[in-house]
Amino acid sequence: MAISDYKVVSQTYWHKGEIIDYGVNMCGAPLEWPETMGEGIRVGIIDTGIDYNHVDLKNRIKAMINFTSKDRKDVYDQNGHGTHVAGIIAAEKNGVGVVGVAPKADLYIARAFDKNGNGEFEAIKNSLEWMIEQNVHIINMSFSSNKGSDKYHNIISKCYKAGITMVCAAGNDGESAGDTIGFPARYPECIAVVAVDINKKSAPFSSRGPKAEIAAAGKDIYSCFSRNSYARLSGTSMATPIISGCAALLQAKGIRRFKRRLTPDEIRLLLNVYTEDISEYGHDSTYGYGVFSFGRINTPETVLAKTSVINSRYARSPRVASFISAMLRKPFLV
Repeated sequence: MAISDYKVVSQTYWHKGEIIDYGVNMCGAPLEWPETMGEGIRVGIIDTGIDYNHVDLKNRIKAMINFTSKDRKDVYDQNGHGTHVAGIIAAEKNGVGVVGVAPKADLYIARAFDKNGNGEFEAIKNSLEWMIEQNVHIINMSFSSNKGSDKYHNIISKCYKAGITMVCAAGNDGESAGDTIGFPARYPECIAVVAVDINKKSAPFSSRGPKAEIAAAGKDIYSCFSRNSYARLSGTSMATPIISGCAALLQAKGIRRFKRRLTPDEIRLLLNVYTEDISEYGHDSTYGYGVFSFGRINTPETVLAKTSVINSRYARSPRVASFISAMLRKPFLV
């Protein structure tokens, strides 16, 4: 198993001031920051590790572990992919570098892929088990494979039953014919993320298929990179952490407003509230339910019409409309 192919567009070791990448702006995250920046939300990342000395990330890391070798402390990212993903989710708003979608979320890092982006199922399984132990709210999985298994689905199902929202890259096989969405994104418990460019057009590399659920920016995304640097990368691997960060903001809002942890189904429903349909109404294999943005608010009626992805009994519950209304209302800020 390997990290889904991605492209390094450019790399730099420093720039002046603080940058909010277009992908963070496109998803509307800054609109939510007056209420929450993801404080207290635990986001797990299963990837190539992390540059734990990076100026934008070192204060956000709460726990980390390595499952690629016997040395559990060997978490340093020699590839750059995991660091880039982490930066998109939670790079600090500290006046330098970049800003992530949820810049005060807490990061839990499991290294399951080596410096070449190669990984074994056992490392992914151990990482998921560890995430359950850490009681994370969200797991970001920016990797994809064309092979699934009962064992794979079982551990995914276990995470779902533990109340964890799983956000997964659809894959980068968009130029191939047919349904190209990989695993674990294909599993029903997971949210499959596809990629668009700065104009909200489908990225040519983005995988497509009936399991596509939601779209976010994934082309030329600027974020943290190994050795305290920054880089522009392209791939559904980059779109996925944007949605993970948005899920963190929604979870933080839910805890603030309802005094409880939102379920994976509730987070999924709320993500669909904010999607903008790009092509045909409802759902398609290219954009899923549409491009996510906190600036896009649909009516409860429209939302309920778009929730076939949610259990029909839940979608028809009389409390859904009031739940959505409570989450959409403007917060009372002290």
